[in-house]
Amino acid sequence: MHGRTILLATLLAAVVVSAHAQPAPLPGALSGRWTAIPAGGRTLVDAWSVRFDGTGAPGPVTGKLTWRGVNCGAQDEPLKGTWDGVELRFESHIRANTNTQNMNGNCANTRGEWVLRRKPGSSTFEGEGLFNEGKIVVTLTAAP
Repeated sequence: MHGRTILLATLLAAVVVSAHAQPAPLPGALSGRWTAIPAGGRTLVDAWSVRFDGTGAPGPVTGKLTWRGVNCGAQDEPLKGTWDGVELRFESHIRANTNTQNMNGNCANTRGEWVLRRKPGSSTFEGEGLFNEGKIVVTLTAAP
């Protein structure tokens, strides 16, 4: 009986500690690669990064996006979104002739939406970016 009481108390303590654990803070910056595989086209890969304002606590997020794109890009473009300790969601704009591989490319100034999740047990993030109302989807990796 005494052994079961100790085991039960230990399990209960672990549950209480887990329930009160604070989510990991959002790093001050992330950088990585994006990849797009257009239908019938060649695989596209390039760099991107974000810098965040604040302490990294869960809640609203602001910062700056730098996106090296093919026809559309961003250089220190303002972003806003949310961080819940696991998932980061933000939006920003990418623009023609700004940090692009092709100057004077065919690009309407557009809003992008990004969703990244921290890989469990890692500092790495993975997710996707959606542009032109979801018509263009890129996969993302990033780390502090």
